[in-house]
Amino acid sequence: MNLKMKKILAGAFGLGLIILLLLFVNSFVGNPVSNALAKKAAQQYIDTKYSDLNLKIERSNYNFKFGSYFVFVKSGTSEDTAFSIYVDSYGNVIRDDYEYEVANNFTTFRRLDEELREIAKEMIGGELDYDFDHIALPFVKEGDLSKLERDMTLDIHNPPLPLTIDVTLFSQDVSFSKIAEVAKALEAVLHERDIPVREYSIRILPLSDKPQSENQAVSWVNSLSVSYFPSERMGEANLPQVMEQFETGRVAEVNAKDKK
Repeated sequence: MNLKMKKILAGAFGLGLIILLLLFVNSFVGNPVSNALAKKAAQQYIDTKYSDLNLKIERSNYNFKFGSYFVFVKSGTSEDTAFSIYVDSYGNVIRDDYEYEVANNFTTFRRLDEELREIAKEMIGGELDYDFDHIALPFVKEGDLSKLERDMTLDIHNPPLPLTIDVTLFSQDVSFSKIAEVAKALEAVLHERDIPVREYSIRILPLSDKPQSENQAVSWVNSLSVSYFPSERMGEANLPQVMEQFETGRVAEVNAKDKK
């Protein structure tokens, strides 16, 4: 085999490797041509179907699992009007999730939930001297999203859905007495700020189990908690015992349902 033929074969082999690499990358991140087709198809789609929403394309990403693109669009006049349009690699629109995300008020729910989370961190974390790992002030799980209004302003004193206070903290004292103490402290802060809550969920982790770095996972193995404790029972005598009995009954009820 002469030198010229060797160079040709080497070049062909190198080109083949490049093509294989491009095909491999394309299977995970898509390709510029298909991405452009997806954006163009999405633009035509919103111009036709959602022309009244003032939508703009914010980004387009490839979903290698389904072999399609999702184009995220958002309104310039409504912060809660944002959803994705799903387009195949040939520029054909498959579907959109406007009904699920916007019409069902999930975008509104998520925005308000994030606002509540930030309020809780600042309010509870700033007022109480506990070693918190998690602080949240979410809506109750069974909240009716139809009561939300798109782009509504959050009124923390008159929330559109019932709230629950949910905290996790580290302590040397892992007992229902400590849980009751934390609950009463939370109740005082919420009462002072005129923030109504329906339920209290508190979990205490042993201080000895606190991770040494943020990269370590937090273990709940040795934790103690009460979940969804009704606010109307916070004034009962012997609160630690009341909470323990409540949690025992709640867990037994959950386990009984799981066995059915």
